[in-house]
Amino acid sequence: MRFDSKQLGTVEVDESTVITFPQGIPALENCTRFKLFHDITQALPQVYWLQSLDDPGITFCLTQPERLGVRFQIELSDDEVAQLQLQGPQDVAILLMLYRPLDLERDAHPALGPLQANLRNPLLIGLSSRHGIQKNGLMMDVLLHTP
Repeated sequence: MRFDSKQLGTVEVDESTVITFPQGIPALENCTRFKLFHDITQALPQVYWLQSLDDPGITFCLTQPERLGVRFQIELSDDEVAQLQLQGPQDVAILLMLYRPLDLERDAHPALGPLQANLRNPLLIGLSSRHGIQKNGLMMDVLLHTP
């Protein structure tokens, strides 16, 4: 199907690749169907775009934690495992939302500031089921490694 995204333009969506967030994403509970896009010219994409198929104006910029040198060990509840319909630990993808904070003091345009990642609220996607959730409020232990 063809979809008109406000950020990505007209895109082709294979309905068998749609990712469903059954409960939506917090603050966007009405958006449950998403499509993940990336630059197909890159062997290992650095950035992904998660386009809501329920609202053409909602697109998230995502990356893999490994791209930022972050490694997660996340404990999931039985309910979360059931929601994602996981076959095992290797059946889940972890993605981080990227954003540019608005600098009200400098009145800068939000698209011109440095990127930041939301480490405490990653998206988890079951690779087999194509079901997703946002894991909210993770407690973080930060370990710094020196070369």
